[in-house]
Formats: sequence, structure tokens, C-alpha cells
Amino acid sequence: MTRKSMVAVRGVRSSGGVVALRRRRPFQLMVLRRLRELKKIVPAVGVGGGGRRRGAGADVDALLRQAAEYICALELKVTVLRKLSAIYGA
Repeated sequence: MTRKSMVAVRGVRSSGGVVALRRRRPFQLMVLRRLRELKKIVPAVGVGGGGRRRGAGADVDALLRQAAEYICALELKVTVLRKLSAIYGA
């Protein structure tokens, strides 16, 4: 294998390496930014939370679970308000 072919093989490789890390970094920063914004929007339901796991994965899981519960609560409120509006003819 000549030096030229080794360079060509390295250039084609797509998994791993420094180039893949550079491409992945902006995506990770975007996800972290959006999680921070979601934390600001979703109110904290309780301190206990029921889960005893610790770590970043547990925090993300808990945040997404709280967001899902909050969305369900908002949808229920909208349904109730629509029915009240239909009853009172507004």
C-alpha cells in the first residue's frame, strides 16, 4: 500500500475521527440549548419526582416526562375551555 492510497482511505472514512467530532459538536450544543429553554418553559412538578436515579440522562428523562405531562395538562385545559365556550355560546 503506498502513501497516497493510505491518505485516500483516511479521507473516505466517515465514522469516528476528528472531523466527525467537529460536525457533531454544533448538534450537541443545539440540543443543550433547547433543553435549557424547555427547562424554563415547563414548571417543576415536584421536588421528589419519584425517580431515584442521578446523572444527566436521568435529568433529561425527568425533564421530558414533565414536559409531556405539562402538554397533557394544557390540552385538557383547552378541551375544558372549548366545551365551556360551546355551552355558554361565546
